[in-house]
Amino acid sequence: MKLTRIFTIFLFSILFLGACSKQEPANVLKVAVTPSIPPMLFEKDGKYAGIDLEIFEGYCKSRGCNFKMTAYDWLGMLGAVASGQADLAFSGISITDKRKEVMDFSNPYFVSSWDLIGLNKRNIKITDLSQLKNYTIAYPTGTVFDDYVKNVLQPQGYYSVDQVKLYPSPTEALIALQNGNVDLVFVDKVMLVNYQKSLNLPVSSSYQVVGFDKLGFAFKKGSKLRDDFNQYLNELGPEKLKAIIDRWTQ
Repeated sequence: MKLTRIFTIFLFSILFLGACSKQEPANVLKVAVTPSIPPMLFEKDGKYAGIDLEIFEGYCKSRGCNFKMTAYDWLGMLGAVASGQADLAFSGISITDKRKEVMDFSNPYFVSSWDLIGLNKRNIKITDLSQLKNYTIAYPTGTVFDDYVKNVLQPQGYYSVDQVKLYPSPTEALIALQNGNVDLVFVDKVMLVNYQKSLNLPVSSSYQVVGFDKLGFAFKKGSKLRDDFNQYLNELGPEKLKAIIDRWTQ
């Protein structure tokens, strides 16, 4: 009888501790980022900041989870989540069919467009895409702009992938532009606005690509976390989401 009672207490203790542990973060979520995509994610005063981070911090606060960010170059960030080394990634990531093959995406939380930007003093204006062959274009390795050049510009003879100068991050592509090593750089419209307003950089749009770019949070394939994050976006609602975006873009 005494042994039975001890066993019962022991079993109850295990169940009780197990139930409590579910209320605590079981694991620290591994997040891959590229902190050079203002205003989505960038470094400010020695810390990461931006729209994506504020959204995800809100999610973790509502769910009681912890997360750790690891910085990569653009291609490394996508590779980390595609290989499962990271649970998710965020840094203004475009949702594409090609990427969907190796990772899962949240519902879109932001819609942007693309611009080819140049230095104000150069005053480059593209009025006909045939003019592109006269300039050196740059963007980060592994970005969605590669598909645009390959699938749209190249087949029509306007520009080829081989002509593009690739850089590990948008920051390095921007530095190359400022140093005169390239003529034009592909960026999201929201990044151009941030460069002009927040960083006061002497850059402007030389050509705006027609169409829209949907951004989402990327999760490793088959992740249940993605579904819960989508639920949080629904809980957040369009008005609160817009308020977050406006804080970083206005």
